[in-house]
Amino acid sequence: MSPILNLKEIIVEAINALGGSGSVSEVKHYLKLRYGREWKHIETVMADLSVETKTSFFLPEDRVLRRIGQGKYALKSKVISEPSGTKADSSSKLTSDITIERKVFSFREAEKILKRKGQLSIVLEAASLTDLSSKEDHKRVQHFLHKNRWDIEVSLFPLITYKLDAFKEKTGIEIKRSFIETVHSSLFRCLWAHANKQLDVLVFIVPTYKEPKFELIKRDLQKFGKIIPYPVYLVGATQILP
Repeated sequence: MSPILNLKEIIVEAINALGGSGSVSEVKHYLKLRYGREWKHIETVMADLSVETKTSFFLPEDRVLRRIGQGKYALKSKVISEPSGTKADSSSKLTSDITIERKVFSFREAEKILKRKGQLSIVLEAASLTDLSSKEDHKRVQHFLHKNRWDIEVSLFPLITYKLDAFKEKTGIEIKRSFIETVHSSLFRCLWAHANKQLDVLVFIVPTYKEPKFELIKRDLQKFGKIIPYPVYLVGATQILP
């Protein structure tokens, strides 16, 4: 049975793979190579996904594109690359009248792996739901991932009380909003899962403005990277000020 594909999600995936912007023809080409199918109405769907559209079957909060030229669109998120041995980016996403900034750091080509799996856009969208200032934000991110067919509270470890917040196709996600030691614990536990070929990339969604701070985790990945054998993708959420 062929998998059911969400057009919005795979268009976002394509735009991400094209570097954050692309033409209708480029998106069609990507989807043909990635899924072996052609969609006749991609141009109409992309127009309906743009914030400029006046009539659309998508709700305003689901319109994730902006028009930047004739037949060309970009994500409302804007990614700026920085020169680095791995990869560090900053991004922002418009939600109503609020701009939510995000930072990302890719260790051991984690971003490339997530792109190849078609998971990067979902990870970034999940991280853009919240600034992690409340305990409820943890559940909100998990609920979003579960709706997108990720498994929740999954144990890959000898002690079943140790669980990943979300898991899909050997990608684990941890949502951390307390002490940095909890991040270190996850890194250590996932050594087991990686050694047993159950995990090939780990994602952390963390705050930038409080523990466990994005910059501190990025520092530790860089300083202790020699003993971390698996790829890690780090996403930092910035506090939303009134």
